[in-house]
Amino acid sequence: MKHRKIVGAVGAAAVIAMVPSLGGNSAVAAGDDTTYGASFPYTRYEAERGQLDRAHVVSLDESQPVNTMLDSTAIEAGEQSYVELEGKDSSVSFTAEVPGNAIDLRFTLPDHTAGSVDIRINGETAASFNLSSESAYQYVQESKVYDEEWLKDPRNGPAHARFLFDEVHGLLNRQVNPGDRISVVRTGSEGHAYGIDFVELEQALPEIQRPDNSVSITDDDLTVTEEKAPGVWETRKVYARPNDGKDDSDAFLAALRRASDENKTLYIPRGTFEFDRQVAIHHSPNDNHQLTIQGAGIWYTNVFFRNPNRASGGIVLEHTSHDLQVRDFYMSTNLKSRYNEGANYKGFQGVTKNSRFENLWIEHFECGFWMGDYVDEKNMQYTEHMLVEHSRIRNNFADGLNYSQGSRNSAVRNSNIRGNGDDGLASWSSHAQSQPGEPVQYVSNARHTDNIEFTHNTIELGWRAGGIGFFGGSGQKAENNLITGNFEGAGIRLNTVFGGHNFDWNLTLNKRASIQRNKIIRSGTKDDYYGNSRGAIDFQEVQVNGRIAGVDLNDNIIVRPFAEDVRSDFVFNAEELKLRGVSIGNNPRRDGDGYEPQHLVVNYARVNGKVDRGIPEDANYALYWWDGDRVNPVDGKTHRYWTPKADGVQINDGMEFSWEGNKKVYNFVLGDDPQYLPTSSTRFSDDYAYQGEMARSFQDPSQPQTVVRFWSHK
Repeated sequence: MKHRKIVGAVGAAAVIAMVPSLGGNSAVAAGDDTTYGASFPYTRYEAERGQLDRAHVVSLDESQPVNTMLDSTAIEAGEQSYVELEGKDSSVSFTAEVPGNAIDLRFTLPDHTAGSVDIRINGETAASFNLSSESAYQYVQESKVYDEEWLKDPRNGPAHARFLFDEVHGLLNRQVNPGDRISVVRTGSEGHAYGIDFVELEQALPEIQRPDNSVSITDDDLTVTEEKAPGVWETRKVYARPNDGKDDSDAFLAALRRASDENKTLYIPRGTFEFDRQVAIHHSPNDNHQLTIQGAGIWYTNVFFRNPNRASGGIVLEHTSHDLQVRDFYMSTNLKSRYNEGANYKGFQGVTKNSRFENLWIEHFECGFWMGDYVDEKNMQYTEHMLVEHSRIRNNFADGLNYSQGSRNSAVRNSNIRGNGDDGLASWSSHAQSQPGEPVQYVSNARHTDNIEFTHNTIELGWRAGGIGFFGGSGQKAENNLITGNFEGAGIRLNTVFGGHNFDWNLTLNKRASIQRNKIIRSGTKDDYYGNSRGAIDFQEVQVNGRIAGVDLNDNIIVRPFAEDVRSDFVFNAEELKLRGVSIGNNPRRDGDGYEPQHLVVNYARVNGKVDRGIPEDANYALYWWDGDRVNPVDGKTHRYWTPKADGVQINDGMEFSWEGNKKVYNFVLGDDPQYLPTSSTRFSDDYAYQGEMARSFQDPSQPQTVVRFWSHK
């Protein structure tokens, strides 16, 4: 497996601080929080529930033998069903229940084929997508993963085709309103079938403009200095331009260096920026400031690593990569292989401290994140206080994220983990050492992992290993996650199969592995590629690596598993559980439950009664008036509407304002009825506390921007 205002979910924790505090600052007691999964702004429309035109539904036939089911395409689809479009101009259509302007499409094609579809709104083309299966398809034979079926070892039985589905996404050229008809129309005339699993419609957040005090990778005055010969240095200008097909990595590194040195934000604007190499981040805590790498948003900024060679892409977090905030962009690659670990580069890899990664979309890497240091013991560094949240980690060849090699006090929260080829979220308490023949020999003797937390995530449609995996260490937490369709392994697994520290640290330190209040749907398997059964929750031991100990397993809901509810290599009698310090409470089977996250909220800003934009979960909702709720019948989410107070305050020519660049800033006391504050007679810093600001929604682009700044009495 391994070589290396509270809005959102109802009852969820309050907005999280920059550095995760894992002691629990929850707005409600943990045991009272009965929500499952991540809160995201999209609504999913399953193809098999749509209106079909020259198309048909393909569903999993559970009367077939296990191996036949495992080799079906439908088992990898959401809800184990999808729709085949039979020929050119065939379609599947849906009626929009909520507004949106951006779409994600999950599809399947035969290996080494391509196709094309239109997204049409009320019959008019709103987006066109070219489809390809080249980034997908892997053939799994026991522990090996091959690019082509013919590469398998014939002595080891069949190889199972997996990673059958992939995704494309993009902005639409028009607004979708409730009641509009959304159609996925096949425009290609190839002889092979197209499979459509689902579409997800959302209201994309507005493009994030360049912040003040920032360096952009498109700035014209960036330079790099290189040693051309011993003692001979040359300085040259570099720059990045979006969508020009040229390597932008020099400009990124030059801008990164300047932003770090000058205490500025690094901004990556709208467009596609292509990198032909791996890039490393160096930012020392001695710099005494946080470094922010800021995109324009996941629907606008695309960072594409196009070199498919080993160690030739992704972002490396070096020993000095601390105090980072990385946010708001999409990352993808040209990788097409995991064979012999040939890809071997991750979205992010290395070590960091006191860092936050949010609103990222990471796809088509070997792994989304792999946190660990692989050097000799005297040089080891460790990941601590790292938080990933509000992110989408999808369609990677191996793990979505793994905290390994002594990582501590780190978390993943409110993220969507989908379609990955190893554990969706994992913590492996490894203490790695180099293998014979590796160019650098080392023995890390890494410490054990501690306080790794996975909460309120949706982990779905993994095609190998577990949804969540803990492999030793102490203080593990998997709570309030929704895990669906993990059909080739456990929904949640704890095991000592892989070498490293075992779970006895929980007993030594009087800590617990908390596996509680998760909902696990259609997971587990009767054949894990080795012919073994794995439960929806699974405990597996290899005696030489130690035992599983110090675990609380309570209040997990299990829905229609493909194998056992809970499976273990050890017996669940009172004596054995006491010896191990394992507590097993109520973990009910509820086969009638559905797939959707429950009790979740999506937030929108309304302007003149119409949806203008989505609102991020961590926004200051005191800057809005509540404007009503609506429950979406498609997925049960509550759609909550808000009116910006900046649009509702009355501004006239007699009011004082201040100029800030090209902005006219007016000041008001925040409240249900905001009160105007004159600039000349108000002691802002003495008498008032800043609460936030917002531009008015309707602006004449030829005029200065009007901004309303809100204050509260001290």
